[in-house]
Amino acid sequence: MNKLAGMFAYAACGVLAFSGLRAGEFPDNWTWDDDAQMRAEHAGLEGKPMPRLEVTGWINGRMDPAGLQGKVVLVDFYATWCGPCMRSIPHNNELLKEFQDQGLVLIGVCTSNRGQDQMAQVVKDRGIEYPTARDPNLAAEKAWRVQYYPTYAVIDRKGRVRVIGLQPDHLEAVIKQLLAEGA
Repeated sequence: MNKLAGMFAYAACGVLAFSGLRAGEFPDNWTWDDDAQMRAEHAGLEGKPMPRLEVTGWINGRMDPAGLQGKVVLVDFYATWCGPCMRSIPHNNELLKEFQDQGLVLIGVCTSNRGQDQMAQVVKDRGIEYPTARDPNLAAEKAWRVQYYPTYAVIDRKGRVRVIGLQPDHLEAVIKQLLAEGA
């Protein structure tokens, strides 16, 4: 490695350390991203402030940016027709019950170009206990680079996206790590 490349690598590590992030903080195989392009799209959001959630039709409460300050936020982008999304709802409810008192906020975003009109019935029938809203113009889906359902994103207490595309089996580990970081 030449001297300039070494200095750049050192500086990059310093920037990541200074920001509280580490390169490869969570393994890529913890996500559903099945190719390098998908992973690169999501990785492009990681370490940055969370994108806006332009959503409507809140059920189970309304979340606004002020209510998220100092919290670890789990965003579940789901579709009403998605089997894995529907099967994950009880686990989402359990995570919220277990970690809410420690600072976890869970938000459901019903997206996809079909099925949003069924959101209220799905919330009722499936027992969703966390604030959920629709993404009628797919603005949140685009801003968050959602490419499959469910897409989970976890945001730290400073409002930075730490991982997006996370598989449900790894949610608890990431949540625990970010909650342990403190406010």
